[in-house]
Amino acid sequence: MSLYSWNVIATVAEHHSISQAANILNLTPSAVSHMVKKVEDGVGYALFIRERNHFELTSSGKALLPYIQNYLKSGNALVEEALRLKNSVTGSVHIAAYNNVIRDWLPSILQQFHQKYPNIKVSIRQANDMQIKHWMESGEIDLAIVFNSYYNAASFIPLHRTPMVCFTPKDYAPRNGVSMTSEDLRDMPIILRTGNFDKESDSILSAAGIPFDSVFRIDNDESCYEYIRQGFGFRITASITYPPDSCINVYPIENAPIRTIGLVTVFPQYISPTVNLFRKEVVTIFFRQQSHEYLKRTLKRIVKLSTAGNKSELLQSLGGNRTSNPCETHPYSAADLILGW
Repeated sequence: MSLYSWNVIATVAEHHSISQAANILNLTPSAVSHMVKKVEDGVGYALFIRERNHFELTSSGKALLPYIQNYLKSGNALVEEALRLKNSVTGSVHIAAYNNVIRDWLPSILQQFHQKYPNIKVSIRQANDMQIKHWMESGEIDLAIVFNSYYNAASFIPLHRTPMVCFTPKDYAPRNGVSMTSEDLRDMPIILRTGNFDKESDSILSAAGIPFDSVFRIDNDESCYEYIRQGFGFRITASITYPPDSCINVYPIENAPIRTIGLVTVFPQYISPTVNLFRKEVVTIFFRQQSHEYLKRTLKRIVKLSTAGNKSELLQSLGGNRTSNPCETHPYSAADLILGW
């Protein structure tokens, strides 16, 4: 029986009332009654004499009460010590990432981490691939969130696979109205970020017959967006980047390659306990969020398909394939997770 169960017993014993105990413990009276009965069933004898709304300890309950109180005191001391040790974890972590990752991904992850480890200082640097590579080689950072087109190291932990997309001016639409073809991509100049190692964009340009020397390269995201707003050109990028406003459209690119973004440890053989803790927590938080988003999307699809008919159609539509790679899909099929089949 849990510490919480014995706390319920002690609270009922102190106030001689299920309803008062429920109010103090922020539970329903039925929940308190159920827990009392569960404890009594566990010990094998009654702990209370029940007289209408008044609960009085039995002789066995009175004999047991001092031990319950001592147990609660030691349990609370254990919790307090665990919290003290958690809050005493100190150190620093230096991480580098792209601007869009810092803007769209890290806030919620770092907020959760800080709540658990408030004394660990996290320093974040925003840069392109070339600058991040320099910081890695000079040992100025501990971790980096980057694409694996260049950082194909053994320490690379994949977090998310994302297709390449195209940002266009608001008044532009591809010929088929849905996705960008090679012909569409040749309609306007292509804008890319300076200093990024982007073999996926290079392959798209090559397939579209667009010369590399005709590409405009700009050294920050906001300038890229402003050129698109002004109708100057397109931007090819990974879909983790969101259009900053409604003045920019985003379209998938036909036969676009997939990019994998992940977490790289700069010196895995010399990783400090603090950096290792941060790395594990970030990966755990990230995959929890990804699983939650996956479930939300899947549930919407189930609602949409539920009128289609039988179970086999839903299973086929939702996909029953399993994989151990969390970057490709959830490790269980959608039907397993939502329908319990």
